[in-house]
Amino acid sequence: MSKKFSLFILGGTGDLAKKKLLPSLSRLYSKGLLVGLEKVYSLARSKREDWEKVACELDRGLGKLCNFLPFDVKDTSSYESLGKILQTLEGQELIFFLSISPYLYEEAVRGLGKLLRNYANPRKIVIEKPFGFDTVSARRLNNLLYRYFIEEEIYRIDHFLGKETVQNIFSLRFSNSIFEGIWNRSFVDHVQILALEKVGVEGRGEFYDKVGAIRDMLQNHMLQMLAFTAMEPPAQMSEQFIRDEKVKVLRNTRIEKLIRGRYEGYLQDAGVESSSRETFVCAKVMVDNFRWHGVPFYLVTGKKLSKKLTQVVIAFKEVPASLTRLLDCIPKQNRIVFQTAPESKLQVVFELRPPTGRFVACPLETVMEYRFPSEFEEAYEVLLLEIVEGERSLFIRDDEIETMWEVVEPVLDLKDEPFVYPQGVKLPPQARDFIALEGRQWYL
Repeated sequence: MSKKFSLFILGGTGDLAKKKLLPSLSRLYSKGLLVGLEKVYSLARSKREDWEKVACELDRGLGKLCNFLPFDVKDTSSYESLGKILQTLEGQELIFFLSISPYLYEEAVRGLGKLLRNYANPRKIVIEKPFGFDTVSARRLNNLLYRYFIEEEIYRIDHFLGKETVQNIFSLRFSNSIFEGIWNRSFVDHVQILALEKVGVEGRGEFYDKVGAIRDMLQNHMLQMLAFTAMEPPAQMSEQFIRDEKVKVLRNTRIEKLIRGRYEGYLQDAGVESSSRETFVCAKVMVDNFRWHGVPFYLVTGKKLSKKLTQVVIAFKEVPASLTRLLDCIPKQNRIVFQTAPESKLQVVFELRPPTGRFVACPLETVMEYRFPSEFEEAYEVLLLEIVEGERSLFIRDDEIETMWEVVEPVLDLKDEPFVYPQGVKLPPQARDFIALEGRQWYL
């Protein structure tokens, strides 16, 4: 018999709930994957009419389970109203998703924690990024969580980890000996991790101006992709050992150099005040362990660029000159490309001799491509299902989140003015120079 559970979304009429969470829940429900779901409660300060507009777009099946509760995280009477609902849910598992401003996380955790002391229900709490704003605040939030919850009840979510391609980095390496055997400094020249966006701050100017690209992307999404790429094989394919290896990598990770930029027109966006906040960051990151010693990881993220592109590129070392002396050209670098956006696919790029009739001929770059099919439209569908099932491998542990903050701590609040770049460029020229000066090029 399936367990019964109810889901509570704090901030249930906000952008994340409307655009990601509720549509993902609706799709999962229509596929019959949420067996045991009793109710979904949207908790928000909005008026009921705002909720009804959201509810109209839901799948009719899920819509019957959805309810609205006026709720203010800072108001004790809101928790009293929530308590009356919890009294009717005896024995059910309670899942609380904090889809609210990160500035309200501590108050929400404290309010929910005190309320839940009165109930014996199994419970889970899901926390969006940014988890804290620096090492000190992340540690404070972790300590606060541990007053009221145990680690097994806490899900620190990063939606990038729900993407098919990111998970296939793990699968390709550890399921195929031909790849794991060359996944090291003896064969890899460098690694590129890119998360480029066409959009700007999109109405989030007030929030974004307090965080910038380093806190919004580099500290979490980018370092998570690095950890999946660089980690050692886990002792067992289980949640604890997978997370152990990610933490080990992050503890050996340091930022060697970094540049920051800001797109033209950023200061005119609503809510923006700070001229020192970056919308683009390019970093050279080193992993100081035996496997990756001397191999640079180039991490790039930015807004208002020419296209949306999220990918990890493993660029292998060039063929020695002694083997290419008779050719009229130098073969290009072999590469493995894991792309998440705009498509979810894997590319293996290698050189092959063309059909010229000559034994020694200038090779042609050849691409073998595989697209990752998925029954899930959104990464949130994967992660919501994992939360319901209690699988935590794709979520971030307390020491992991604190270690990621320690990696970026030296560059969090730089005082130098970011360079300004035109909207719609592939990459700012400063980023092209950043890697070109080291004899490398971007693969976009």
